[in-house]
Amino acid sequence: MTIEIDVSAARCIGSKSCTHAAEGVFEVVNGTARVVDVSAAPLEDIVAASEVCPTGAIKIRRDGQQL
Repeated sequence: MTIEIDVSAARCIGSKSCTHAAEGVFEVVNGTARVVDVSAAPLEDIVAASEVCPTGAIKIRRDGQQL
């Protein structure tokens, strides 16, 4: 299973919601989230991070399919 996470820097407002939902997967640098370790949290937590993002900046794909 391959997990890909894209964070739109144009949409991200640096709220850190993702860092709380999927600890270790994301970090916020200079006001923008970025992925640091896809394997740091379960897929369910990563999906939750995408769902709580206030701007919808996080997109997740598993084996090429959008989640």
